[in-house]
Amino acid sequence: MFKNIFTQTDMKQTPKKRFSELEQQKNALDQSAMVAITDTSGNITYVNNKFCEVSQYTSQELIGQNHRIINSGLHDNSFFRNLWRTISSGNTWQGEIRNQAKDNSYYWVYTTIVPFLDENGQPYQYVSIRFDITNQKKQELELLHRNEQLADFCSIVSHNLRAPLSNLILLTSMIEKSNDVNEQKELVEMISKPVNLLNETFNELVESIQVLNNPKIQKEELYFQDCFDQVIGTLNVKQLFPEIVIITNFNDASHIIYPKNYLISIFHNLISNAIKYRSPNRTLIIKIATYKANSSIWLKVADNGLGIDLEAYGNKLFGLQKTFHGNEDAKGFGLFMTKTQVQSMGGIIFAESEPDLGSTFYVKF
Repeated sequence: MFKNIFTQTDMKQTPKKRFSELEQQKNALDQSAMVAITDTSGNITYVNNKFCEVSQYTSQELIGQNHRIINSGLHDNSFFRNLWRTISSGNTWQGEIRNQAKDNSYYWVYTTIVPFLDENGQPYQYVSIRFDITNQKKQELELLHRNEQLADFCSIVSHNLRAPLSNLILLTSMIEKSNDVNEQKELVEMISKPVNLLNETFNELVESIQVLNNPKIQKEELYFQDCFDQVIGTLNVKQLFPEIVIITNFNDASHIIYPKNYLISIFHNLISNAIKYRSPNRTLIIKIATYKANSSIWLKVADNGLGIDLEAYGNKLFGLQKTFHGNEDAKGFGLFMTKTQVQSMGGIIFAESEPDLGSTFYVKF
């Protein structure tokens, strides 16, 4: 590995000086890279401090172990077979690997594995040099996510905006061609509907962009009960839907540090969806609870409504403009906005559902 380190001039230097320079180069490598040496069976025989720092294992825990100790499970067996085939043939392997630290967190490394060969050209040990590229991978995933959102926004422009704009063009053309004052008046009145739709769509698009571009939104201490009460009042649930049964339990996690607008919006979208898609065959029951699991706060909203066929629509559930029950009031924006808000704060949201049995949404804050 170090055969090209020294120039001809270097070779004329004293052994002591060459050793000193080699030590300095090793120290420089140790500061920036994770270095490990394994035998031909894949057992670890040496790790530097950087390796221990990133993996969170001590050298005593790593020495004698196989690299499976940091296997994240992301890469399949063929990936590692190809890796071993390459280095056991005496060739250098390079690539990106996702590893798992001792605390079960993931980190990405750009890895170079160099086989050391004996006098017969056969590997007798392998030196791996890894550079932490976790932040780079996060940025790549964020860029991919942004591109997907951009595709959604293009979809809303081409679909939601095109229809009202086409109607406006048609109506204004009809007004220009009409000589009947009464007909012109009727056509002008008809313009209000596509204009309102255009305005709603534009406002929703702006709201989405604001969420995505406002990662430093102000957080405050919020009580789930207070936010829930506010949403129930806004939706006029008690007045408009007195038959609905809502059961809440915020005892296990009564409060959270979170943006108020986001939490209100999450409650609003999940509760209004439960009401909107209630079954006509039974009284709607909504169960809302918060709890703590693995140091995180969770929100659970369950109902006994129409439910969703997740096998058919699961991958579209949180997409923009996705509706599943033909409800005229549905615009396919609520769950998309909820997911956008939750993810912008580093959380996750997912659902369990069965047709005609109901749905349960889980939010990890």
